Amino acid sequence: MKYLGIDYGDSKVGLAIADSETKLALPYKIISGKDWQKLFTDLSDIIRAEGVESIVVGVPINAQNESASIQEKRVRQFIESLEERFIDTEIIPYDERFSTQAAQRLGAGGKDDDVAAMLILQNYIDGLN
Repeated sequence: MKYLGIDYGDSKVGLAIADSETKLALPYKIISGKDWQKLFTDLSDIIRAEGVESIVVGVPINAQNESASIQEKRVRQFIESLEERFIDTEIIPYDERFSTQAAQRLGAGGKDDDVAAMLILQNYIDGLN
C-alpha cells in the first residue's frame, strides 16, 4: 500500500511518500497551496502516478486542548475537500503537533514542509506496528 503524507499550509504544502513494504517515509516535494484548483490537480496527478491508496494529513491539534486554531480549521476544511474529491482514497487525519519544529531541528534549511510531511507520515506508519 502506498501512502501520501501531507503537511498543509496556506502557501506551501509539503508532501512525503511511503509504502507498507519499506515502512519508510521520504520527503517527496513541496507544492503551492495558494490555488486550491491547481493544488487538487497536482495531488490528483501524484495520487495517480504513485498509486497512492491512503493520504495522511497532519492536523495541528492544540497542545493545551483549547478550541481549534484558525490553522486547524483550515486543515479540517482541506481534509473535507480531499474526502469529496478523492472518494476512493482513504483520508487519515493525524496529530502533527511539533512536526514543523522537529523538521527545523533536522536542518531542512527553510524547506521544511516536505520534511514535516515525512515526519507526520513516518509517525503514522510507526504507530501501525
